[in-house]
Amino acid sequence: MFQKVISVKGFWRSVIVLAIGFIFIYNIVDVWLAYDFNWSLYAENRLAKENLLRFFVANIMSGFVYGFIVTYLKFRGNIKKNEAK
Repeated sequence: MFQKVISVKGFWRSVIVLAIGFIFIYNIVDVWLAYDFNWSLYAENRLAKENLLRFFVANIMSGFVYGFIVTYLKFRGNIKKNEAK
């Protein structure tokens, strides 16, 4: 079933779109809650040289995990529903 789901046309595109959306929304909420929309302080802390790699890796990995799980469950549900018909 796993191989069947990830090989459906549009699966990986959906993963990427959801990952980008998650990263965008997560960072907006982070700026809002932790920095009270102070973009310069956020950039200073998050994009500092010692934190830069960690920031990008954490965003990419969390976005991918979120996008993959949500997309996988959505596509698997669609496949099961179509097989039941």
